[in-house]
Amino acid sequence: MKIIAESAFNHNGDLSYLKDLAKAAKDSKADFFTVQVYKTDEFCEPNYSKYDICKEVELPKEGWNELFDYCKEIGLPLIPCVLDLSSFHFCYDHGFRFLKIHATDILNIPMLEVLANHDCKLILETQCATERDINTALSILNDKVEVLFHGFSDYPTKYEDQNLRSLDYIRERWPDYKLGFADHTLDVTGIPLMVLSKEVDYLEKHITLDRSNENYDWQVSLEPSEFKEMVKSIRAYERTLGNYWKHPCHAESKYRNIMYKRYLDSDSEVKVMRSEAGKDYYEHLLSSYDKSKIIISIIARLKSSRLARKVLLPFKNDVLLFDLMKRLGNSEKISKIILATSWLEEDRELVDEAIKRELTVYPGHPLSVIDRMLDLADQEKAGAVVRITGDNPFTDPEILDLMAGLYIDNDLDYVRANNLPFGVSAEVFSTSYLYRLYNQMDNPYQTEYLTWFIMLDETARKGCVDVNYANPDLKRVNYSVDYQEDYDRCQKVLSKIQKDSIEDINIRDIVANSDFTNLVDLAQSIKLPEGKSITFEEYFDRLDNMNYVVRIPLEL
Repeated sequence: MKIIAESAFNHNGDLSYLKDLAKAAKDSKADFFTVQVYKTDEFCEPNYSKYDICKEVELPKEGWNELFDYCKEIGLPLIPCVLDLSSFHFCYDHGFRFLKIHATDILNIPMLEVLANHDCKLILETQCATERDINTALSILNDKVEVLFHGFSDYPTKYEDQNLRSLDYIRERWPDYKLGFADHTLDVTGIPLMVLSKEVDYLEKHITLDRSNENYDWQVSLEPSEFKEMVKSIRAYERTLGNYWKHPCHAESKYRNIMYKRYLDSDSEVKVMRSEAGKDYYEHLLSSYDKSKIIISIIARLKSSRLARKVLLPFKNDVLLFDLMKRLGNSEKISKIILATSWLEEDRELVDEAIKRELTVYPGHPLSVIDRMLDLADQEKAGAVVRITGDNPFTDPEILDLMAGLYIDNDLDYVRANNLPFGVSAEVFSTSYLYRLYNQMDNPYQTEYLTWFIMLDETARKGCVDVNYANPDLKRVNYSVDYQEDYDRCQKVLSKIQKDSIEDINIRDIVANSDFTNLVDLAQSIKLPEGKSITFEEYFDRLDNMNYVVRIPLEL
């Protein structure tokens, strides 16, 4: 959660005092400092009751320029809260592209229309606003708004008027925006930590050098020592939030074998007791599965933003996804082919289209691929699951059968094929190994990186089919459809292959008609978990040099 120190009018028009406030915010480890920039005669009319106060506190442009330079000098990011159009243009011309719009202007349509035509991102305050007010402002500003701020500025705000549940509503009602809260109390722990638990993106609190000076806004302003203590408390407790999933954390997982009872088999009965012997539940369950029963899990959803609805694009005899499933039907060692999509309404079309073609489909977990694969293994009591992504239309059944045979004959945990183009290979996982991976993972939602986890696993029994071809750059040809050019490349290959049915096309047809002029750049990066990455060159090298216990060649 980012913490904003708010100066408001507390500087009383004294630039030196305002700079000291900025320094105090910096020393308190605030992430941002915000100031209200305005010209009194554009903010309010002369007969406004607080005109004289506004005039008294107003800083000239020279003062603001000095403050802006000072904040830059001390490394304190500043967010101007602009209270009139002239001040917006002044700050915009100074280079500010992240600004705050006070709730006083949420229905200032002429001002909002001007802001909407500038290259900037905005915090939009919503205090005292109705849902209609917010919708009106958003209809004009659209994606210029980055953060919606909730918070009522009574001085101080009573606890019963904080209405923290509005934060939940705002997040649900306007999910495209980040969420902020302006806390106008002197509480340094309770309210800030409650806001933290709501997983709000920004918390704003007023800051003063000394409440006893009773400068403007002193009633809701924290002194530097209090502000620093609040930040320290938030930083300590935000670690307790953990992750948005239910899965054992790393420290927790090692206690499973101690805490969970074991299945003890005997001739007469199965006992479930605390023990150092026996099997855990999944080992016991998997002992009844048929090791030679191998199913294919086609992983597909309709969420792609790079190439919309890519798996439903026309391909050869049908759309891409179902042409793939038809080709895979040529496999001799696969028991069942299942489309594994999600239970979300956005993927319902995939379910309906599969049912229309009398294909097996399973709507499972939207984020965890490994959960979907394990669900299918349990459903079919299968000893192994093949993972194929639905945007890999040229995944080859001949190669797949070689991999399946390797798995069965050598009691392997994992099998792949190397040196093939992207979008042609697949991965075979024993169900028992999938469960082992699943229980070892800190984050099951990262299972799109399964291959990376396997690369790092030195304990698994791995095998591979080493494809040999005259051109060693075969593995740099890309038939995995992520972008329009990938789809066009696949269509070009199909047009060269003179066969009427997708089922009659084999790996040799694909390789023989491949174009080696537009290859994957070896220096290009591949994303990995936790923001890491490696180059394609390193990725290929790791694939080639995994600790395989058995390898077989295939000449093409």
